[in-house]
Amino acid sequence: MPILATQLRAVALFYRGVAPFMLGVSALILLAVLLPAIREGWSGGLLPGLLLTKLATAPVVWYLSEQLRPGQYWFYYNLNVSRRRLWTGVVALDGGLFLGAALLMRTVL
Repeated sequence: MPILATQLRAVALFYRGVAPFMLGVSALILLAVLLPAIREGWSGGLLPGLLLTKLATAPVVWYLSEQLRPGQYWFYYNLNVSRRRLWTGVVALDGGLFLGAALLMRTVL
């Protein structure tokens, strides 16, 4: 159990570093696509496509993150957390936040 707790904390710490990129893309998608769709009344089957669009932006964010901070992984290697596990956790966490925000926007607006 301590290994899982360490890995979850490492993913949360790593997400804090890439959150400006990920949340910026999420806000752009939600405000530029979902909000006009809700106002026009055709947002019914739009969420799966938006989630796939959000998932398609993950490699771009990965590339930008590696270019801006090239030595960021040494700390996580010392915790025995690989890049794949970090980015899988980040994509899952960010996808859940994106889906929750999209559903909240649909119900509120």
